[in-house]
Amino acid sequence: MKKVILQILVICTGLLIASCGQNKTNNETETHSENIVKNSVEVNTPDDALAEMKAGNKRFLDGKLVNTDYKNQIEQTKDGQHPHTIVLTCIDSRTPPEIVFDQGIGNIFVARVAGNIEDPNILGSMEYAVKVVGSKLIVVMGHNNCGAVKGAIDNVELGNLTQLVDQIKPAIVGDTTNIKDMVNETSKNNIKLTIEKILKSSPVIDELVKENKIKIVGAYYDVTSGEVTFLE
Repeated sequence: MKKVILQILVICTGLLIASCGQNKTNNETETHSENIVKNSVEVNTPDDALAEMKAGNKRFLDGKLVNTDYKNQIEQTKDGQHPHTIVLTCIDSRTPPEIVFDQGIGNIFVARVAGNIEDPNILGSMEYAVKVVGSKLIVVMGHNNCGAVKGAIDNVELGNLTQLVDQIKPAIVGDTTNIKDMVNETSKNNIKLTIEKILKSSPVIDELVKENKIKIVGAYYDVTSGEVTFLE
């Protein structure tokens, strides 16, 4: 009889432990789900979008990413997308906007080309983002130690790259005695000139900016720290 009672106690204890473990798992799942909802920012204005991009980079710097549940994001965006921002940036492998702004899948459009310069294809993509989809913010992001900018300064000639770096040359500023500073100052000036060209070349975007329906800002990424400085 004692043996039977002991077996029953063992079984009950096992069930209790399993139940506790299951509750813990469920609680972790619920907490994770709450985090997803909590950190899904509702963006209604250009300032909302800009605030979220700044907050996202801070999360990235602090190591507190919240938009990394890619499987869930795929599920949530499978029938449509509503990105709040479009980012034009360089192809440099060290500057992935979805990561450095902690935006994951479905939160931002990204257009990438060496030297983060505009052309009709980029402009058309931006117009689609802001006029058709309803994105509230355009970010033109350059970075330090940019190879495309250095190529423009060095007069690089290589196939189609030649015409690309030629488009960056109007932004060249600084003193050739300090190439590193020259590259970085030119990168910042290139951001400014690209924004000016976007507004000049796209009446669609220019009108939306003037109506305060969207905002366009520059950003400068530091590849040595991960920090983004907005050039407002």
